[in-house]
Amino acid sequence: MQTRVKLRKSETFWEVNLVAPERKPPTFDFQVFSELGEALDEIESAVERCEEGSPRCVFIKSSSDRCFCAGANIDILNTLSEKTMADWVATGHQALSRLEDLPIPVVASVRGYALGGGLELALACDLIVCDRTAKLGLTEANIGFVPGWGGSYRLPRRVGASRAKRMFYSAEIVEADSALSIGLVDEVVDGSELTGWLEGFSKSASSKSVVGIRGFKSILNEQDRASREASLL
Repeated sequence: MQTRVKLRKSETFWEVNLVAPERKPPTFDFQVFSELGEALDEIESAVERCEEGSPRCVFIKSSSDRCFCAGANIDILNTLSEKTMADWVATGHQALSRLEDLPIPVVASVRGYALGGGLELALACDLIVCDRTAKLGLTEANIGFVPGWGGSYRLPRRVGASRAKRMFYSAEIVEADSALSIGLVDEVVDGSELTGWLEGFSKSASSKSVVGIRGFKSILNEQDRASREASLL
């Protein structure tokens, strides 16, 4: 059994859901990245058409109440070699960069743990909103890896270089309120209010100018793209 990616559509927003196997956390493997790529294909196509029913924003969610995403599937890590590691890293980079480059707002909805590649997924979103169960960290130092999918670039942009170093060196796991205080997340709400917050955000975003929002995000992303791509080398 493995994590699957399901795309759910509503009138103003679409949800990309990581659906974990029973009693397991959502994780990444090559199949998950393939399914995420298919979801992004559909989102990009709908956004480009800009027809009625096209998403005005995208939410990244998890089926698990206890874990947003635990990062790489350990079974994949155990099979990687010096020859296959580059392909694994490039696959993750491409997926998260595509997510970041969507021309509409993308929000990570985090419940429970977002660790390693799971936090990298959240960092690729425009906003991170979480409930009070959230615990976030780049914990790759525990297993002898470095953040492979842009975390070393995106985390310092949120919390500053020195705090990012401290978090990584100690594999620190930051709880929701502390994450808010250091700028790692943008909003903390009670669990029962998380869905309402997302719906309120989508309603607000859908009432604003499509051209204005897309233009603003395009300008910011273009400013960052060169340095982002350089950091992935």
